[in-house]
Amino acid sequence: MAAVAILVSTPALAGFESDAEAEKDTVFVRARLAHETEQGWLAAKASSTPAARLVEYARAELCDVSSQFLTSTLDGACDPADGAITPPDCGLGIAPALPLWARYRIAENEPWTRWDRISDYYCPQDVLPEFTAEDFRRLPLTPSPVTPQPSNPNLLTGLGLVVHTTADPQDHPTTLLDFPITVRATPTGYTWDFGDGTRTTTTHPGAPYPAGHDHLPGDPVYPHGVIGHPYPSLGTYTPTLTTTWTGQYLIAGTTDWRPIDGTATTTTALPTVTIHDATSHLVADNCHQNPHGPGC
Repeated sequence: MAAVAILVSTPALAGFESDAEAEKDTVFVRARLAHETEQGWLAAKASSTPAARLVEYARAELCDVSSQFLTSTLDGACDPADGAITPPDCGLGIAPALPLWARYRIAENEPWTRWDRISDYYCPQDVLPEFTAEDFRRLPLTPSPVTPQPSNPNLLTGLGLVVHTTADPQDHPTTLLDFPITVRATPTGYTWDFGDGTRTTTTHPGAPYPAGHDHLPGDPVYPHGVIGHPYPSLGTYTPTLTTTWTGQYLIAGTTDWRPIDGTATTTTALPTVTIHDATSHLVADNCHQNPHGPGC
């Protein structure tokens, strides 16, 4: 019987007791352990492991009885007076997994024990593994859209570039072990690289420069909430935005969003900007009169 215990894992299952706070987590643990136990036995049976012939697993309805031992349809049809336990509602079109039962024998020529229940009904989504950070990073997240201000790529030194994006989350339908889930990515951090060695990291997406804003002596270069960079040097630069996303996922048939342990990033490249210097000249003619004059 010791060899069988390696496969069965029933002591672990029996060790979890439900209470008001942990009942949902306990259901998940029991379901996953039952699933792993059954899959391990099937693999051992397929490879002709001797110990696998001393235990047998099967799934069957649980009869609604109040006797000393729980019974299933493996022992015959449920008593019509009692019927079967009503399975849980796993969501539209999602069938619950039947309870898992096991029986044992000490040798191949010995009789089987009665069927013992290993797990209750559970929903297929209860046995899914976690959606990992690696899974999250493989999703085709859409890079954040960026609005530069002004839109003209030719700028003057000291005036610079104002940028902002959106804080909109994005949903991605996908699958986890072929089971449908929805992953929601929410932007939580923004790193703006202005291409000249200057970087700014914020937790907000920025805002447009307010129309008609009066910049008074002593005021900050940009109003509160506005992200920008007054390029001090001539040159051509390509700004970028790296957005950090946190994630959560919703398994079909459930209502609780589960957090993803880790983040993903996307990068948005802005149009290249060229910084010019404005120089004043005293001239006798305008550019129409002298197209080759200074500043023309």
